[in-house]
Amino acid sequence: MKFSTPPKNRFLRGLYLMARRFMRHNVGIQGAALAFYLLFTMFPLMIFISALLGLLRLDVAGILQVLGEFMPETVVEVLDVYLTYVGQDPSPQLLVFGLVFSIYFPMRAANALMRAVRTAYHLGPPREAVGHWLKTLLYTVLLIVAIALTLVLMTVGDRLLTYAVVHFRLPVFVAELWARLRFPAVAVAGYFALFFLYALAQDSRQPWRNIWPGTLAALGAWLILSWLYAWYVEHIAHYSLLYGSIGTVIVLLIWLNLTAVTLIMGAELNGTLISLRKDRKS
Repeated sequence: MKFSTPPKNRFLRGLYLMARRFMRHNVGIQGAALAFYLLFTMFPLMIFISALLGLLRLDVAGILQVLGEFMPETVVEVLDVYLTYVGQDPSPQLLVFGLVFSIYFPMRAANALMRAVRTAYHLGPPREAVGHWLKTLLYTVLLIVAIALTLVLMTVGDRLLTYAVVHFRLPVFVAELWARLRFPAVAVAGYFALFFLYALAQDSRQPWRNIWPGTLAALGAWLILSWLYAWYVEHIAHYSLLYGSIGTVIVLLIWLNLTAVTLIMGAELNGTLISLRKDRKS
């Protein structure tokens, strides 16, 4: 496909380059592939999470309430049914089973996203296949640990704070402050999770400014798109009325595809900003 001459205005030029990158780098196709891996990632990961929730006796309802703030209600209902069903009989064996497959499938998803990031930075295929595989494995394990810690922060926080106030004389205002800051802390954890994925996809160390703008934009855009899509599904689309029980699957797939494309476009934004800085210097 041929493209016209980029506009001279810096902002319009950036939009032009983003659109051109979307077409040239086949972001739609890459997003579909990533959404496919994310779909297969969800169910073993939910087995692991539900087993963890059952063993630690954490509050499933509290987590679902938080997720319902920005995810489509239909997707939350799927998670509710699945977590409740699998978590009824928690066992260490189920936890290990979920953990094993929660590493394999997320590795595939992380690898797909890393390759899309490399395309955005014009890096081509990884130079060292073994090194790239090890980085993907390391990132996947750290991501699962971060998810587990996030669940603890979101669910047992109130009980731990109350216990600390009663038995360790923790000031009440400190407990209230932490209760309010838990969810911003989770957002910060999500930011650094995506930041490190963008960074690990590189062959060499990138300057901070070549990574953080796209990371922040991708997370912000993902939250906004998820909220807008949730509102659209609940008030306009009514997939369940049109397609019956398969409507839930449609909602889930569209939401995963939006998620995948948004994460990839964050890296494309970083690549666009790098190109704009080079044009300004020349």
